[in-house]
Amino acid sequence: MIHLIAIGGYMQTHVLSIVLALVATYFIGSMWHGPIFGKQWMKLNNIPEPKKEDIKFSMMIPGLSANFVMVILQSAVLGRTFQIVQLDNIWQALLIATIIWLPFSALLLANIYAWSGRSWKVWLLDAGHAWVSILAVAAILYATL
Repeated sequence: MIHLIAIGGYMQTHVLSIVLALVATYFIGSMWHGPIFGKQWMKLNNIPEPKKEDIKFSMMIPGLSANFVMVILQSAVLGRTFQIVQLDNIWQALLIATIIWLPFSALLLANIYAWSGRSWKVWLLDAGHAWVSILAVAAILYATL
């Protein structure tokens, strides 16, 4: 229970870090699913490329909202973890983020995609996006400790 309270305290005292983490993950997501891998991701997911006039911001609100909540909680838990571990350098922060990413993102997605018959290429893109995002969050949190 003490760590849940401490996570809440972390959120209150590290607002700037969390806001920077949000900005970074939104930027990474827009680049990852846009110019870097957007067409490939859409093709692998059998999503037809929409026309510019068909794209509405309101279509993105559910995903952006879910990401907003996820990054706030992810940042608070990861930041509190960094406080407990008392990191010596950024490499330790990135290692901890990777250790957390592996079972809770990469392997979870692998299990879901295996059961639903989705391509390992889609898994690679989605797990890669999650990894790059959590590494960015970890780097920001370490830099603002």
